[in-house]
Amino acid sequence: MSAMARWRAYESALESAVPLVAAATAWIVAYKLMSAPTPSRPLTDPELLSMLGAACALNGWAMARQLFIFGKRNPRTHVVVAMVTVAIVLASIGPLVRIGFTGNCGNDLAGEVTEMADPLRPHRSAIACRVMATAGNDVLTGAIVHPGWSGRLGVGAWLAMLALAALGALGLRDKRLRATQAPEKLRRALRLAPAQGSANVVDSVSDDWTVQACARATLWGETCGQLYNGDRKFEPGEWCVRCHQPFQSDTRELEFRVVTLFTDDIDVLNGLERIDTVAWPRGERMPSEHRASMQGRWIELGKVRLPSVTTVAQALALVHEWIDSGPPSADADLEEPRMLALRRASRICAWLWCGRVSHKLNYARPTQDAVFAFGPQRLQDLVGNAAQELTLQLDIGLLPLELRTAFHKSFLDTSLADQVQNSKTDLWVPVSPPPSAVPAPGVWVDRVEGDALRTWLATERRRTHAERGTTVPLAYAPHGMEAAIRDSTLDYVRMPLDRDSNEPTMHPHVGASIAEWDWLEWEQIELLRREALVLVDAGGLG
Repeated sequence: MSAMARWRAYESALESAVPLVAAATAWIVAYKLMSAPTPSRPLTDPELLSMLGAACALNGWAMARQLFIFGKRNPRTHVVVAMVTVAIVLASIGPLVRIGFTGNCGNDLAGEVTEMADPLRPHRSAIACRVMATAGNDVLTGAIVHPGWSGRLGVGAWLAMLALAALGALGLRDKRLRATQAPEKLRRALRLAPAQGSANVVDSVSDDWTVQACARATLWGETCGQLYNGDRKFEPGEWCVRCHQPFQSDTRELEFRVVTLFTDDIDVLNGLERIDTVAWPRGERMPSEHRASMQGRWIELGKVRLPSVTTVAQALALVHEWIDSGPPSADADLEEPRMLALRRASRICAWLWCGRVSHKLNYARPTQDAVFAFGPQRLQDLVGNAAQELTLQLDIGLLPLELRTAFHKSFLDTSLADQVQNSKTDLWVPVSPPPSAVPAPGVWVDRVEGDALRTWLATERRRTHAERGTTVPLAYAPHGMEAAIRDSTLDYVRMPLDRDSNEPTMHPHVGASIAEWDWLEWEQIELLRREALVLVDAGGLG
């Protein structure tokens, strides 16, 4: 509410100040032009009426806009206030023009003010400034300088000015300078706002951390989702405290296995991935993967059951409280990941895995069916088939990328045959800001700069194949396709993986190359998690 009040105060001040500044500026400019001495003819009637008319219209708009902002919406009031203020200013500006011209005549021109016929209206008198006159000499009478305006308006001009003020008040009083940004700011703030967890559960959570939710459709167009103690019994027709309608229980519950990384040391993770890299002859089928490191990447912390209408932020808040409430484990292999999750895991985004992955927790990417979930999204909108196993992966800001490359390895001993092989490896890259840069723990959504990603993916792509005893990167060649070995420009391109053959579909499309990426937001990061980055010959993409 304090943020909404600040946004509203800022926008109201802006909407109020700009018309006032515009009107004041118009009158100041008009005053300076009308009171300045002019050696030529003064302002003509069309010029004078155009300038004063614009100032009067702006004045009427400014006054009516103030009333409109502060809740006075009667158009008659707007017209009356606008016309009265314009009349006051018009009645005041004539004497002010005379005073200003008198000062300019005496101070700047060293002359004296005199009355004489108006050069544009000979039947009227007007003030003028006599400069360089010699007293008592009828020949050296000096020069006559007139003001830009005599300071007098006719009845018709008065009526025209008041009419313009009324039109400006009626036509522009409800026109904003720009559309309000408060709803969009609120949407972004809620999108990146962590939930309150058990503080938002009516009657608090039960001892076994079960909750129930209201699945009633609200009058404002969304599912209610208010959480209650799982043991609470509702009377028939009892109202929900949030949607103010009879409580309707969400009968669909989702069970998640909660997992987290065993370490946040990115060098350790990438060292393990290098050990577990799979290499095979270029153009042949990929062999079965083996885990030489024997190290599990993901540690299971337990299982939770949540109503399907629960938002991702609320689910993560409850999961973090559930993890924190558990007693310390004597097993360091479990306790350290638990503390890591509490310290680094995001409170507003996570990954959902669909399918059986319990036998693949030693893989960086146990499944391609990974969905990036964040903020106000509801679990029921992210999980299609609740019958399959579901895994909630806590996100500590490290993303595994699958890289498909090839290499040409030569030996100094010319009797040894060169090796030309494909390879598949995983690479961990950071996708969150450093912990010291995060204003609140866990308040961030995965994002990475294109230059930073290209630095992580950098390889020696310019080494020539003529050098012996070196390993030279090559473009990846899928099964049945033996690409030529040549010096070429290589590029990483994002490609989907075929579910049957586990091979990338070698059909690059616009926007798939990492050379085209400036920033990767969560949509691109989700695609990177599902697909693979394949090293290709950039010269052959066209």
